Amino acid sequence: MRKHLLYIVFLITSLGFTTKTFAQAEQLSYICGLYMPPEYILDGQEYFTRIKEDQSVEFHSTFFSETTYRIVACSNLPNATVMFSVYDTEKNLLFTNKNHKYTPYWNFKFKSTVDCIIKVDVISSKQYVPGFVMVQIGFKN
Repeated sequence: MRKHLLYIVFLITSLGFTTKTFAQAEQLSYICGLYMPPEYILDGQEYFTRIKEDQSVEFHSTFFSETTYRIVACSNLPNATVMFSVYDTEKNLLFTNKNHKYTPYWNFKFKSTVDCIIKVDVISSKQYVPGFVMVQIGFKN
């Protein structure tokens, strides 16, 4: 009986966490979507994770030659600035929004297919609370 009770408590806790995470993902999908115009099609990948103070996260993606892309980065942390940078696999900086007043998106096209690392940091002027970040990648049809 005791094992069943522990199992039920574990299941309820897990469901609560999953539901909360799903709600956060939905919220961020909406926020990022504000910067993704309808002429861009999302790539179908999920770039979503929890982020803590003094932590950066990295996502990996391949960008194909002669395709126009848009990267959008957002967070659900209030009064926070999202900084994102795009590097090639040899860590050469290709773009950072730090040099562009922390714009939440970047439009680009590569002449050849490139594997990239997208690094995301959150800068907050207030007491930092863990939250979530999302990156959306869209391409023009």
